[in-house]
Amino acid sequence: MIIMAKHLIEVECPSCGGKDISKNGTGHKGSQRYMCNNTECNKKSFMLKYRYNGCKHGIEWNILTNTSNAQGIRDIARSLEISTQKVINTLKKQNPSQAT
Repeated sequence: MIIMAKHLIEVECPSCGGKDISKNGTGHKGSQRYMCNNTECNKKSFMLKYRYNGCKHGIEWNILTNTSNAQGIRDIARSLEISTQKVINTLKKQNPSQAT
């Protein structure tokens, strides 16, 4: 829970769901960054509003489920509003032995 000038913002970590959050500076475009203070959490730094949809939490899972539903790379990129390169890189990370 972060208190900002008469406003209460309920913030939780997108990875672990923890409520022990602190501010962690700003991004290069001025967006507020937050840090999860849970020692067991994998994701330490995050933002509430990302400018690019490819950085949002859970987007890789969406890419993989759309791939398993036989959608093409361009279809996935268009429906999730991300670049085709993000889709390709995610698929390469998932199965590096088939990457060309």
